[in-house]
Amino acid sequence: MKLSPLESKIFGKVCYGFCRDENKRIETVPQEAKIVQEIFALCLSGNSLEKIQDHLRKQGVPSPSGKTEWSRDVLNKLLNNYKYTFGIIDHATYCAVEEMKSSRCRNPNRNIKDVDEWNEQVNLNNYGAML
Repeated sequence: MKLSPLESKIFGKVCYGFCRDENKRIETVPQEAKIVQEIFALCLSGNSLEKIQDHLRKQGVPSPSGKTEWSRDVLNKLLNNYKYTFGIIDHATYCAVEEMKSSRCRNPNRNIKDVDEWNEQVNLNNYGAML
């Protein structure tokens, strides 16, 4: 899949799974696109970043920088990158991964909507009880 010249211009930095052709248009790299799809599928199946790392290492898939092991940071950035909805994954998959990741968030305050309650919890969590 190729993006239009305008889409390619505003795409910005090219990320794993994409490249620029001779006319500087963004297109997918099929082998890398399959890896990206697999990473999203593994995440949706409930695999942690460590399990995804291990899976990719066992499959012999080099990281975008060519290293033998993917870092958790690279995997996390990939899973947070909306650009993959431009021809590699669909929007629903991206949103499902975002929802899954936010539900696994370790922040106990993530569901607090009330500003006063939030401020109270921040003070307790970071500084102990404020007098």
